Amino acid sequence: MSRAQQPPDVAVLLEQGYSLPSEWYVSAAHHAQEQEHIFRRSWQYVGLAEQVTQPGDYFTITIGSVPLIITRDRANELHALVNVCRHRGSIIVTDECGHRSSLQCPYHAWTYDLNGTLRQAPGAADEPDFDRQAFALPQAKLATWGPFIFVNLDPDAAPLSSMLGDLPQQVAATGLDLGGIKRRVRRVMEIKANWKVVVDNYLECYHCPTAHPGFCDLIDVKNYHIVEYEHFSTQTGSVKASAQQGKGKHGYDATKGVSEGFYVYLWPNFTLNIYPGPGNVSLNLFVPLAVDRTLAIYEYCFAGAVSEEESTRFIRFIDQVQDEDLVLCENVQRGLATGYLPQGKLMLAHERALRHFQRLVCRSITNI
Repeated sequence: MSRAQQPPDVAVLLEQGYSLPSEWYVSAAHHAQEQEHIFRRSWQYVGLAEQVTQPGDYFTITIGSVPLIITRDRANELHALVNVCRHRGSIIVTDECGHRSSLQCPYHAWTYDLNGTLRQAPGAADEPDFDRQAFALPQAKLATWGPFIFVNLDPDAAPLSSMLGDLPQQVAATGLDLGGIKRRVRRVMEIKANWKVVVDNYLECYHCPTAHPGFCDLIDVKNYHIVEYEHFSTQTGSVKASAQQGKGKHGYDATKGVSEGFYVYLWPNFTLNIYPGPGNVSLNLFVPLAVDRTLAIYEYCFAGAVSEEESTRFIRFIDQVQDEDLVLCENVQRGLATGYLPQGKLMLAHERALRHFQRLVCRSITNI
């Protein structure tokens, strides 16, 4: 869809408090446009540095339609290699993670070093003009923030730091030692909804009193602060007095450590959630699979001081919230697909962070 075909007043309507058009959530053509102009041009979280601590460690991930291998090579450098053999296009590594001394294609055994250079190709000696150096695996840009690895497929992208701004300082100000958390549990769930429906849902707590009684037992949603930045937004919620006293039905200890809930959305599809307590963090990554399907990856990370019993209670608490949200998102997708809601009306006293996200979507799609 060209710029001329876009509704000319979407940005204006967003400023007036209306949502993105419902068509943007159900159109396969629009979904393809987002893949090209958002997910091939943005810094995206792909995993944790702890997944590749030793030379030879790797894990695989897909950004849009592009499969990647994240490796740590023998020089201890991280790489984001396109997981496509330079011979005939086969996927090279199909495992989710592991440890290798090299990357060998299962089709014709072309073999690459962990930095992407072609080490050997059977029969190359029979080809007088064959230049191994010309057939290294393409690399995406890679950068880290604390324990987080980010990748950008755009070779001309600005540095990750330009997108983060002062977010690292804000996270440090919560009292959480970001470098001290480790992942204990990873969950993957497919949601039958557009990725924007899932992000929209994350970015507002207008629905919390109705849908999340456990969360509202912990956080005072009437004392909730939203701040917008260029590429991210933050939401801060005070812990209820009853939770500070160790009471309530939310199910885990929030009486020590971080004293507020601090929730970060980072463009386009990553969230960092710092919950009250001694070091309780959840990470969300919302990966678009199709116009009406999203892969939700939930990672639960904890400081070493958090016991297994405490982490189990915390995970149970968050799982309940995620399950409640899954139903809500799938209901919204079904409703949008009916065609009976051309555009929604936002309640900006509660949904400003949602509009901030939708502005970023609109800007990315219309400024082509």
